[in-house]
Amino acid sequence: MPRQARIKIHDAPAAYHAWNAAACRKGEYPLAAPYVREQFFRLLKFYLSIYYCKLAAHQLMGNHFHLVLCFDAPRLLSQNELMSRAKLLYPYDKSIETWPDKRWEALEKRLFDISKFMGNFEQAFSTWYNRIHSRKGHFWAGRYKSSILGGPQSLLDAVTYVELNAVRAGLVARPEDYVGGSLFLREAGEDGWLMPLKELLPDAQLTGEALHARLKELCYYRGAVITRSGQRPISDEVIKAEKARGFKKRGVFRKKWRCFTDGLVLGSELYVRNQLLKLRMAGRYVRRKNPVKQLEGSLFSLREQRANFVET
Repeated sequence: MPRQARIKIHDAPAAYHAWNAAACRKGEYPLAAPYVREQFFRLLKFYLSIYYCKLAAHQLMGNHFHLVLCFDAPRLLSQNELMSRAKLLYPYDKSIETWPDKRWEALEKRLFDISKFMGNFEQAFSTWYNRIHSRKGHFWAGRYKSSILGGPQSLLDAVTYVELNAVRAGLVARPEDYVGGSLFLREAGEDGWLMPLKELLPDAQLTGEALHARLKELCYYRGAVITRSGQRPISDEVIKAEKARGFKKRGVFRKKWRCFTDGLVLGSELYVRNQLLKLRMAGRYVRRKNPVKQLEGSLFSLREQRANFVET
């Protein structure tokens, strides 16, 4: 039986809630490791830079993900725009300069299409995951699912729904505390690659911190309401405390982090692991432990401990 054609918007700006799950057994969480999360978002940023699309919200759970995507209305693009994106999308194609007109027309349509975006992103991620884990077969359980979001309120509802996934699962008490969520990035001021809140909350009277506080307020009050059995709500005590603070940013630096004073190397897990390998190969570092998690897993460190080093 042929697959049902996906319902999409072709002639206007379009917003979608897209999600998919990994093909794994119950209790397995292939998307949970920090280095996997890092690669997931690296690839997501890359394809967002190619397609005419903005990411309003995301939530990467241990075995599935949610994205809220906003695509521009299709339009004619300049040859320079098309060429720059063609080179990113097809870096090994040496014939780009001689593409026929139909190939350029197809690329122009592609850059506004959620199916093409998700196809590129999911394929790139699964290829990377299978390669580094010496794994074969499908990584994703099936086709991604998507819903069209009709209007600003539906878009905002989808954003709050996505931001609350980790809270509903009982992983965190506050949505901004989940490192795999977009509210975590907005709280930490690392949201420059996300859809600006001014576009998500088009209220002329709100700017800057007030916009962020408004989004948090909406997430908190929605998170207090259970919509089905098994969900975890945001407690009244937490809401009361946040309301007293005006839902202001707390940031990730809510306590003293020793890694900034005794850390020899700071960075992502992949970066610290590479530095560890170089030091060990040079015979300068003898500690066999893993990088130390900091900042809820978004930062790792190599601690400066004299006994771990060989004098040179």
